[in-house]
Amino acid sequence: MLGGTFSCIHEGHLRLFRECKKFGRATIGLTSDGYARRHKIYPLVPYKKRLAALKGALSKMGLLGKCRIMEIESEGGVAPTIMDADAIIVSEETRGAAERINLLRKRRRLPPLRIISVPLLYGEDLRKLSCFDICRGIADSKGKLGKPVIFQAGTENPTKLLGARRALSRVFGRKFSLSGHEENSLVRAHPFNSETFVGAKNRAHASWKRADGKCAYSLGIESGLFSLHPGIHVDITVCCVYDGREETYGTGMGFVVSEKIVNMIKRNKSDLGKVMAGLAGIRKIGRKHGAIGHFSAHVLHRSEQIEQATVCAFVPRLYRARVENKK
Repeated sequence: MLGGTFSCIHEGHLRLFRECKKFGRATIGLTSDGYARRHKIYPLVPYKKRLAALKGALSKMGLLGKCRIMEIESEGGVAPTIMDADAIIVSEETRGAAERINLLRKRRRLPPLRIISVPLLYGEDLRKLSCFDICRGIADSKGKLGKPVIFQAGTENPTKLLGARRALSRVFGRKFSLSGHEENSLVRAHPFNSETFVGAKNRAHASWKRADGKCAYSLGIESGLFSLHPGIHVDITVCCVYDGREETYGTGMGFVVSEKIVNMIKRNKSDLGKVMAGLAGIRKIGRKHGAIGHFSAHVLHRSEQIEQATVCAFVPRLYRARVENKK
């Protein structure tokens, strides 16, 4: 058994249907227009049209003859009541629904269904392939991008935006657009240790809220000092990537800041940029080559720290979409 709305058949759905080949018979629950209207946020595709598309996809796969399609009005449909069902096929995302169905079956003293959980499919934008994005023309049925990936960053700092753009071009090529607005990190001017991650997260969430659904990802970029060894403090940049549901983090290269400077930051409740302005006479150094540029005699640039942190924040998403997806 499996079920869905199937507003537009995409490659992720075909993965579910392929599992049906392992069985002699399959029952597919297709949600009614009423159910779809109550639970889906994208424009409604009429039941008759969805049914025709579903039959067409099953026919191409040689499955139509073994499939019974039933209109369903609820999450479980007929799954909690059918006596001779053996298994239920779901995506990773909807496994919870299968577990709820099994609870209902248990109350009716019916045997539980074996749950077959099929991995999600991810598109070129590293997000799960969805009917919502396909309906908006963001991706096609195989996940290929139709529009640039939109990013909102919680900063107007040109050096941060430069590093972020370089990182995004490594991940998405030219298929992205980036805009920025200064957001409050809600932590100290120069955070220490785990505060840095909190600041990055706060900026990312504020950016997401500002975009109001008009971006695929928001970025929060925060630099902080990490006390990794007694007397050794390392300046490290943290990036948080947020998609409205999940946060992923990355860090860039770090460099050691003298204890004298660290004590000045703590004593004056200041930040590295302001301390450097007093020591080196360079105002707003964080918007230029950064302290790392000054201390490395311009061998390194702050934008490199930002670039590394941003790319690394995409590592879990890259692995899931481009490595696991191929298994």
